Amino acid sequence: MPLQNMEKMIQAGLDRAVETMTLAAWNSFRFEKRNTIKMVTATGEELTPVSEYCFSLGDMAPLAARDGRHLAQLIKEPTAMLIIGDKRKSDFNYNCGACGFKTCAELNRSEKVESLTADGPSCMFKNLNVSIAANAAAAMAYKLGLHCRVFSTLGFAARALQLIEDVDVSIAVVVNAGKKDPFFDRHEYWTTEHWDETFNKEFPTFNRGFIGAVEE
Repeated sequence: MPLQNMEKMIQAGLDRAVETMTLAAWNSFRFEKRNTIKMVTATGEELTPVSEYCFSLGDMAPLAARDGRHLAQLIKEPTAMLIIGDKRKSDFNYNCGACGFKTCAELNRSEKVESLTADGPSCMFKNLNVSIAANAAAAMAYKLGLHCRVFSTLGFAARALQLIEDVDVSIAVVVNAGKKDPFFDRHEYWTTEHWDETFNKEFPTFNRGFIGAVEE
């Protein structure tokens, strides 16, 4: 076997790991055996537009802006993103009412409401399927020894940029093969004053709701 460069092996290993994560997500439990999720992967400089989009949100969603700045640092080392999404309408016919409508048919006839984070109203079980798939992918990343974190911010940015198409809700599982785990100190790019100011604005008593949910 010929000698191989360490950096090339790490990148190749990361690529195979993301494929394995995708397989784990695909095989994760689904309600009623309906597997309708969609998945795409992005690596390296392909992630730059996602970083720039999140960073551009600025005052609208400071936490998204922080994650965008963080992603710009991540891609300096081997980094990949698995993007998972699904449509909002129901094909389950459970008529459970969790979406706010009495029947799935009423939900499916409802007008789409577009928002920063996702388009709704949406079937609860569709959202659960996306979450289950993301958890399966993240669990596989952990087993493979990768630094990993699940991001809603980078997920909705990928959807806005149409990296993943024809979905109403999306989430991103980001993995990294850097020299240290980069997901424990993302706030290192903020001063203490800016961190306190942003936290107090976004979570005054943990009751603001969600990113961008309230305009001042």
